[in-house]
Amino acid sequence: MKILFLDIDGVLNSRRYDRTRDWTKQTEIDESRLPLLAQIISSTGAVIVLSSTWRVHWNRDASLCDEDGRYIDETFQKYGLRIYDKTPVLGRDAGRKDEINAYLASAEGVEKFAVLDDYRFGWGELADFVVLTNPHRGSGLEREHVQKTIALLI
Repeated sequence: MKILFLDIDGVLNSRRYDRTRDWTKQTEIDESRLPLLAQIISSTGAVIVLSSTWRVHWNRDASLCDEDGRYIDETFQKYGLRIYDKTPVLGRDAGRKDEINAYLASAEGVEKFAVLDDYRFGWGELADFVVLTNPHRGSGLEREHVQKTIALLI
């Protein structure tokens, strides 16, 4: 199994997007980024594991998703995307690296993985598997990130 650990804020949105989005509706995800995400998934056969703080809203059992979790599912489904799972919440003192490592330790049959995130610090031994976006100067996920992510997963 190939896994793409996915952050949402800073990857599927950006400051540029925030200046143009409709704040009166639930539009936190910049849908123009989803075809790029779909390209990664279709090119690699990877599954999406949410590592974003948004994961607290999402559950594999759709009936347990709150409004934000349903929004993520519905928005992803428009582009043929589906979330496979999410990383555990380990508490305030744990970093995203710790949560991803915990997931990897409990998962079976992981061939390869990549992390798409905008957080720049504290990746430690995962650093070589992280593709960093820049939501402050770019649009979050961009073509260059797609290529880097695909290279990690094939």
